[in-house]
Amino acid sequence: MLETRLFNWYMCRCVAFNSVANYYPVRVTFRRDVSLPLLGVSYQANTVAEVPLYLALKLDEMGAVEIDEAYALPPRDVASLKYVEQRETYPAKLPEGFYPRLRLTIYLLSKRGDAKTVKTILQDVRELLIERVKKMALLVATRPDIVNDQSFMDRLTPEEKALLMSMYNAITQFMLSVL
Repeated sequence: MLETRLFNWYMCRCVAFNSVANYYPVRVTFRRDVSLPLLGVSYQANTVAEVPLYLALKLDEMGAVEIDEAYALPPRDVASLKYVEQRETYPAKLPEGFYPRLRLTIYLLSKRGDAKTVKTILQDVRELLIERVKKMALLVATRPDIVNDQSFMDRLTPEEKALLMSMYNAITQFMLSVL
């Protein structure tokens, strides 16, 4: 019973975090006619449109679209964000759509076979995420009212806001249960 509840809680959290990133709009150019009535998608070849990231990646894998690479993050930006994050007390403000754009960047680099750059980006992002999650957990544990601080919340991405609320609920429930 407990395992089922934990699994369901975990899956809800994963869906919340992934759904934000998966629906980030990405500009694509259709290489051929595409009709997906169940998704409400119907485009002719050479049409430029914005589609959700998950769909852009799938259609690209099928060779149906070409993704506009302007949405990708320059690898050097990821490294510089990591260093900014390490110097700040609060989480630093990330670029708009950071996590979906990061996912797109890794996809495009992997598609080109640039394993070295992908490995470097993944290491930088891992360090960036560890730093950000540590800050959020510490702030929620020491100052639970931080979730009402708009200047703090403005520094977080939508995915991080979902994580913060999950952390807030878990930490406050735990503290209330042992006090």
